[in-house]
Amino acid sequence: MRWYRIITTFIIICFIMTFQYEPVKAMEETVYRYSESSLSNLRWEFLEIYRQKKEAVKYRDIGEGDWPLVDSVQMIYNKHYRDNPNSLPVPYCTYNAKGNFYAEVMKKNHSQLLLVYNGMSENGKCYLFVAEEEHYDVDGTKLDNTSLREFYAVNLEEDEVYEAHKTSWGGAESEEYRKATRE
Repeated sequence: MRWYRIITTFIIICFIMTFQYEPVKAMEETVYRYSESSLSNLRWEFLEIYRQKKEAVKYRDIGEGDWPLVDSVQMIYNKHYRDNPNSLPVPYCTYNAKGNFYAEVMKKNHSQLLLVYNGMSENGKCYLFVAEEEHYDVDGTKLDNTSLREFYAVNLEEDEVYEAHKTSWGGAESEEYRKATRE
Protein backbone atom coordinates (compact mmCIF):
# COMPACT_ATOMS: atom_id res chain seq x y z
CA MET A 1 0.00 0.00 0.00
CA ARG A 2 2.86 2.32 0.81
CA TRP A 3 4.52 1.85 -2.60
CA TYR A 4 1.21 2.47 -4.28
CA ARG A 5 0.98 5.93 -2.64
CA ILE A 6 4.58 6.80 -3.55
CA ILE A 7 4.13 5.79 -7.19
CA THR A 8 0.78 7.57 -7.42
CA THR A 9 2.23 10.75 -5.89
CA PHE A 10 5.15 10.62 -8.30
CA ILE A 11 2.86 10.24 -11.32
CA ILE A 12 0.64 13.11 -10.15
CA ILE A 13 3.64 15.40 -9.67
CA CYS A 14 4.97 14.53 -13.13
CA PHE A 15 1.55 15.12 -14.65
CA ILE A 16 1.19 18.50 -12.92
CA MET A 17 4.63 19.62 -14.05
CA THR A 18 3.87 18.60 -17.64
CA PHE A 19 0.41 20.15 -17.56
CA GLN A 20 1.70 23.55 -16.37
CA TYR A 21 4.49 23.68 -18.92
CA GLU A 22 2.41 23.03 -22.05
CA PRO A 23 -0.11 25.90 -21.73
CA VAL A 24 2.73 28.42 -21.30
CA LYS A 25 4.43 27.17 -24.43
CA ALA A 26 1.15 27.14 -26.39
CA MET A 27 0.31 30.67 -25.24
CA GLU A 28 3.75 31.86 -26.21
CA GLU A 29 3.34 30.47 -29.73
CA THR A 30 -0.20 31.71 -30.29
CA VAL A 31 -0.14 35.14 -28.66
CA TYR A 32 3.40 36.24 -29.48
CA ARG A 33 3.91 33.98 -32.50
CA TYR A 34 7.34 32.90 -31.25
CA SER A 35 8.28 29.30 -30.79
CA GLU A 36 10.95 28.24 -28.34
CA SER A 37 13.47 27.91 -31.18
CA SER A 38 12.67 31.30 -32.73
CA LEU A 39 13.04 33.00 -29.35
CA SER A 40 16.47 31.50 -28.88
CA ASN A 41 17.41 32.56 -32.43
CA LEU A 42 16.29 36.15 -31.69
CA ARG A 43 18.31 36.18 -28.49
CA TRP A 44 21.33 34.79 -30.31
CA GLU A 45 21.06 37.41 -33.08
CA PHE A 46 20.75 40.19 -30.49
CA LEU A 47 23.80 38.97 -28.60
CA GLU A 48 25.81 38.65 -31.81
CA ILE A 49 24.97 42.22 -32.88
CA TYR A 50 25.79 43.47 -29.37
CA ARG A 51 29.15 41.65 -29.41
CA GLN A 52 30.09 43.06 -32.82
CA LYS A 53 29.22 46.61 -31.81
CA LYS A 54 31.07 46.28 -28.52
CA GLU A 55 34.23 45.28 -30.39
CA ALA A 56 33.97 48.30 -32.70
CA VAL A 57 33.06 50.97 -30.13
CA LYS A 58 33.36 51.30 -26.37
CA TYR A 59 30.07 52.25 -24.80
CA ARG A 60 28.24 52.00 -21.54
CA ASP A 61 24.64 50.84 -21.35
CA ILE A 62 23.64 52.15 -24.76
CA GLY A 63 20.05 51.19 -25.46
CA GLU A 64 19.16 49.24 -28.57
CA GLY A 65 17.27 52.26 -29.92
CA ASP A 66 20.47 54.34 -29.89
CA TRP A 67 22.57 51.91 -31.91
CA PRO A 68 22.11 54.05 -35.05
CA LEU A 69 23.82 56.84 -33.09
CA VAL A 70 26.70 54.51 -32.25
CA ASP A 71 26.97 53.57 -35.93
CA SER A 72 26.93 57.26 -36.89
CA VAL A 73 29.71 58.07 -34.41
CA GLN A 74 31.76 55.19 -35.79
CA MET A 75 31.38 56.54 -39.34
CA ILE A 76 32.44 60.06 -38.31
CA TYR A 77 35.35 58.66 -36.30
CA ASN A 78 36.57 56.49 -39.19
CA LYS A 79 36.38 59.33 -41.70
CA HIS A 80 37.81 62.21 -39.63
CA TYR A 81 39.50 61.15 -36.40
CA ARG A 82 40.90 57.62 -36.57
CA ASP A 83 44.30 58.63 -37.96
CA ASN A 84 44.82 61.55 -35.55
CA PRO A 85 47.53 60.73 -32.97
CA ASN A 86 45.40 62.25 -30.16
CA SER A 87 42.37 60.11 -30.99
CA LEU A 88 41.17 57.43 -28.63
CA PRO A 89 41.67 53.87 -29.94
CA VAL A 90 37.87 53.68 -30.35
CA PRO A 91 35.12 56.22 -29.58
CA TYR A 92 33.61 56.00 -26.10
CA CYS A 93 29.83 56.43 -26.30
CA THR A 94 27.72 57.28 -23.27
CA TYR A 95 25.07 59.67 -21.93
CA ASN A 96 25.42 62.83 -19.88
CA ALA A 97 23.45 63.47 -16.67
CA LYS A 98 20.47 64.74 -18.69
CA GLY A 99 20.38 61.56 -20.76
CA ASN A 100 21.81 63.12 -23.94
CA PHE A 101 23.97 60.88 -26.12
CA TYR A 102 27.59 61.83 -26.81
CA ALA A 103 30.90 60.18 -27.68
CA GLU A 104 34.46 60.99 -26.64
CA VAL A 105 36.74 60.66 -29.67
CA MET A 106 39.94 62.57 -28.91
CA LYS A 107 41.93 63.70 -25.85
CA LYS A 108 44.72 66.25 -25.76
CA ASN A 109 46.66 67.62 -22.79
CA HIS A 110 44.10 70.26 -21.82
CA SER A 111 41.07 69.42 -23.96
CA GLN A 112 38.91 66.64 -25.28
CA LEU A 113 36.77 66.40 -28.39
CA LEU A 114 33.19 65.15 -28.10
CA LEU A 115 30.63 64.28 -30.75
CA VAL A 116 27.32 65.40 -29.28
CA TYR A 117 24.05 64.14 -30.79
CA ASN A 118 21.96 67.10 -31.94
CA GLY A 119 18.80 65.38 -33.25
CA MET A 120 17.50 64.37 -36.66
CA SER A 121 17.64 66.50 -39.78
CA GLU A 122 14.47 68.21 -41.02
CA ASN A 123 14.03 65.60 -43.75
CA GLY A 124 14.40 62.77 -41.20
CA LYS A 125 17.25 61.07 -43.07
CA CYS A 126 20.36 62.24 -41.19
CA TYR A 127 21.57 62.05 -37.61
CA LEU A 128 23.11 65.39 -36.66
CA PHE A 129 26.21 65.72 -34.49
CA VAL A 130 28.26 68.65 -33.21
CA ALA A 131 31.99 68.27 -32.58
CA GLU A 132 32.66 70.19 -29.36
CA GLU A 133 36.08 70.70 -27.82
CA GLU A 134 35.98 71.04 -24.04
CA HIS A 135 38.94 72.84 -22.47
CA TYR A 136 40.53 72.15 -19.06
CA ASP A 137 43.02 74.02 -16.91
CA VAL A 138 46.26 72.47 -15.63
CA ASP A 139 44.43 71.04 -12.59
CA GLY A 140 41.92 69.23 -14.83
CA THR A 141 39.00 71.55 -14.04
CA LYS A 142 36.65 72.10 -16.96
CA LEU A 143 36.66 75.65 -18.29
CA ASP A 144 33.60 77.49 -19.62
CA ASN A 145 34.99 78.03 -23.12
CA THR A 146 33.79 75.03 -25.12
CA SER A 147 34.62 75.44 -28.82
CA LEU A 148 32.48 74.24 -31.70
CA ARG A 149 34.76 72.48 -34.20
CA GLU A 150 32.40 71.06 -36.84
CA PHE A 151 28.85 69.99 -37.57
CA TYR A 152 28.16 66.58 -39.12
CA ALA A 153 25.16 64.90 -40.71
CA VAL A 154 25.23 61.11 -41.08
CA ASN A 155 22.95 59.29 -43.48
CA LEU A 156 23.17 55.60 -42.54
CA GLU A 157 21.11 54.42 -45.53
CA GLU A 158 23.53 56.01 -48.01
CA ASP A 159 26.57 55.34 -45.78
CA GLU A 160 27.63 59.02 -46.02
CA VAL A 161 29.01 61.64 -43.63
CA TYR A 162 28.42 65.30 -44.54
CA GLU A 163 30.34 68.22 -42.99
CA ALA A 164 28.77 71.67 -42.62
CA HIS A 165 32.17 73.43 -42.58
CA LYS A 166 31.07 75.83 -39.87
CA THR A 167 32.10 76.55 -36.29
CA SER A 168 29.04 78.45 -35.01
CA TRP A 169 25.33 77.80 -34.64
CA GLY A 170 24.54 79.95 -37.68
CA GLY A 171 23.37 78.63 -41.05
CA ALA A 172 25.12 75.77 -42.80
CA GLU A 173 27.82 76.87 -45.23
CA SER A 174 28.24 73.60 -47.11
CA GLU A 175 25.87 73.08 -50.04
CA GLU A 176 26.32 69.30 -49.75
CA TYR A 177 25.28 69.44 -46.05
CA ARG A 178 22.20 71.59 -46.91
CA LYS A 179 21.11 69.16 -49.63
CA ALA A 180 21.56 66.12 -47.35
CA THR A 181 19.64 67.61 -44.42
CA ARG A 182 17.29 70.06 -46.20
CA GLU A 183 18.13 72.70 -43.61
